[in-house]
Amino acid sequence: MKSARIIYHLARADFLERVRRYSFLVMLGLVVFLGYQTAIGNLALELGLYRGEFNSAWVGAMMSLIATFFIGWFGFYLVKGSVARDRETGVGQIMATTPLTRPLYLIGKSLSNFAVLMSMVTVLALGAIAIQFLQGENTQINLFAFLSPFIFIVIPLMMLVAVSAVLFESVPFLQGGFGNIVYFFAFILFLPLFMENSTLKQYPAFEPTGLGILAREMGKAVTAIYPEYNGDFSLGGGFVTATKVFIWNGVQWTREIIVARLSLVGLSILLIFFAALFFDRFDPSRSKPKRMKNNASPSALEIVSTFQAVSTPHLTPLNKAANRFSFFNVLMAEIKLLLKGQRWWWYIVMAGIIIACLVSPSAAVREFALPIAWVWPILIWSAIGNREIHNNVQQMTFSSASPLLRQLPAQWLAGFIVTLLVSIGAIIRLIVDGDTAGLLALLSGAFFIPSLALASGVWSGTSKLFEILYMLIWYLGPLNKLMALDYIGSHGNGRPEFFIPFSIVLILLAFTGRARQIRT
Repeated sequence: MKSARIIYHLARADFLERVRRYSFLVMLGLVVFLGYQTAIGNLALELGLYRGEFNSAWVGAMMSLIATFFIGWFGFYLVKGSVARDRETGVGQIMATTPLTRPLYLIGKSLSNFAVLMSMVTVLALGAIAIQFLQGENTQINLFAFLSPFIFIVIPLMMLVAVSAVLFESVPFLQGGFGNIVYFFAFILFLPLFMENSTLKQYPAFEPTGLGILAREMGKAVTAIYPEYNGDFSLGGGFVTATKVFIWNGVQWTREIIVARLSLVGLSILLIFFAALFFDRFDPSRSKPKRMKNNASPSALEIVSTFQAVSTPHLTPLNKAANRFSFFNVLMAEIKLLLKGQRWWWYIVMAGIIIACLVSPSAAVREFALPIAWVWPILIWSAIGNREIHNNVQQMTFSSASPLLRQLPAQWLAGFIVTLLVSIGAIIRLIVDGDTAGLLALLSGAFFIPSLALASGVWSGTSKLFEILYMLIWYLGPLNKLMALDYIGSHGNGRPEFFIPFSIVLILLAFTGRARQIRT
C-alpha cells in the first residue's frame, strides 16, 4: 500500500505539472484540429472505393486508429523529457536522497506519461461521438462497439509509448536528439515491416497500432458484400473518394485477440524494469568520470597558506579596441559552437557523402545523395536558437549589447554556412552538370533549413520541435514525393518561390520571439 501511495502521488504531481504547460495546450489544440479535419471529411478511413456506415463501431475504430497513429507517434515527444526536467531543476537530486527506488520512480513517470496521452485520446473520443451525430447515418450509440477499440487497441499502445519515453530517458545515448530520431524512424518503419512481412502478417493482433486487426476485420465485412474488393486500406485524405457504403458492426473480440492486445501491457511492465537497469537515479557517481590532464609534477604541488592578506583589486578600464564589435568573430564563434563535440567518425561519414555527391550524376544527387546529406547534420541544426536556454546562459546572452541584431543573425548565418558546407559536393556537381533548377532548389533549401531551426528553437526553447518538424517534412517531401514539401528538389524544382518567402517569414518570427525573450 505504501508503494502504491508513493506511485500515485508521484504520477499525480507530475501530471498536474505537465497539463499546466503551454506545450500541452498546443498538443490539445492539434488533437481538436484532427477531430475537426475528420468531421469535415479531410481525414477519413477508407477501403479503396468502400467505407463503413458512420455507426458507433466504424467511428470508434476510425478515431482509435487516428489516436494510435498521431498521438502514438507525436505524443512520444510531448511526454519525453519529464526525467530530464527533474534532473535540470534539481528535483531529481532531492528524490535521490529519499528511499524511493528506481522502479517506483519510473513507474510513477510512466503513469504520468500515460495519463497525459490518454487525456488527448479522451478529446478524440468525445469528438468521435459528435462526428457520429453530425453525419447522421446512424445515431444509435453502441457503447461497447464504440469503446472497445479504445480499450483493446489505444490503451495498450499508449501504455507502450509512455514507457518507451521513460526508457529512452533512462538509456544515456537515447536521451537527446539521437533518441528522438531513432523513435521517428522506428515508428514509420515498423508499420510496413509488420504489414508486409508474410510471417508477422499472420498475427495482426500483435501489431501495436491495431492497423492489422482492423484491416483484417473490415476487409472480411466488405468482401462479404463486395467480392471485387482488392484489399486497399488507407487512413488519410485526398487519395480516393469512397462511393460505396457497407455496414460494419465492429471487431469480434475473441479471447486470443484480447490476450494478444494485453500482452503489450505486459511488455510495457517489463520495459520499466529494463529501463531501471540503466537509470542512474540522479547519482553522478554512476556516470563515467572524465579524465582530466594534469601536467604538473608531484614535486610541483605546494601547499598555499589560506591566511595571506588580500590585496585591493584595481580594475583596468577597457580600451576602445576592446569595445569594438566584430561580427566576423561572433560568426566564427557560432560556427565553432555548432560543430563542437562532433567525433572524428562524424566527419568521415560527412566526407563520404560529399564524395558521393561529387561522383554521382545530378539526378542521383538530387534524389538520393542530397537527402542523405541534409539529414546527417540534423542534431547540429537543432541547436540553433535554443542553445542559450539549454545551457542556462540566457541571462548573460540577452543582457549583452544588442543581442537581437548581433547574435541572432550570426546564429542563422552560421547554420546557413554549415548547410552549404555539407552540400558542397552537390553544389559542385550541379554546377558542372549545368542543373540550374537543381542548384536554385538547393540554395532555397539551404535558406529554409536554418530558418526553420532558428524559429523553432527560439519559440520552443528546445531542439525537439525542429527535430520533429524537420524529420516529418524530410520524410514526406523528398522521400515520399510529396511535392508541396519537397524543399530539396528531389523530384521537381524544389518550389523556391514558396520556401524562400516562407523562410523570410520564419526569420521574422524568430526575431519577434527573441525580442519577446529579451523583454521578459
